[in-house]
Amino acid sequence: MAQMTTKLEAPIDMMILMHKAFRAQSERTEALAAEAQGGGDLGALTEAFGFWMKQLLYHATIEDKVMTAPLTDCQPARDNESEHAELAAQGTGLVAFIQKGDAAGLEESVKAAMLSMEDEQHKELADKATEVESALKEALGESTVTARTRRHLYRRIMALRILEYDHFENEEAFVCSVVKERMSDQEQLVMVKQILTEEGADDPRWIIQWVLDEIDPAEREWLTALESRFNSVIAGGSGESEKKRGFFARLFGSKK
Repeated sequence: MAQMTTKLEAPIDMMILMHKAFRAQSERTEALAAEAQGGGDLGALTEAFGFWMKQLLYHATIEDKVMTAPLTDCQPARDNESEHAELAAQGTGLVAFIQKGDAAGLEESVKAAMLSMEDEQHKELADKATEVESALKEALGESTVTARTRRHLYRRIMALRILEYDHFENEEAFVCSVVKERMSDQEQLVMVKQILTEEGADDPRWIIQWVLDEIDPAEREWLTALESRFNSVIAGGSGESEKKRGFFARLFGSKK
């Protein structure tokens, strides 16, 4: 069996694997942007960047609710929420474009979901995300996409990816350690279930399945065992989740 490079013990250690999945998605998107500098259709890049932003939006929303909000009197948690707010809020315009829905209505829904998030620090991250969105919209709106536009798009995606990596490093170093100190394993299991699965969605496992697809066999085995553990802890609930629409169903108005 393959060996894991990182020791995984507490339930919150799943964040290392989730961040690994994000890095894989970010790097694929950056590679597509690099290829796009030579010409060709931007469809694959648009799809990859849209999925990246969709994951970040949900990740930021649910983490701030179930992971950092309970960590009172904790500055790293507040900083983490600010970073999430920047990442999520600045990606909403591109999410609207990718989904090809009512952009104004979608952005209002996302803004409502973001009201509880703090917005104080890491303005550079927000600026970079906005630049990527603007560059991609500009490129897709041109009849002939210029080489200059494609170069700008690549550089901005690369800058956003680097800033995202910095955020993950901060979260793993400062927030996850506080979670281990303040939350029992059972409390962590309840929390990570909410981060890795979406209550009320058509496919509640769409997040954890994405992570499983991006990690190594040994890591996959550990995460699968963790899923069994948190399902066992939650077993016997009221079933209220079946009555709730999923986050993205509410956001995008899906009737499925």
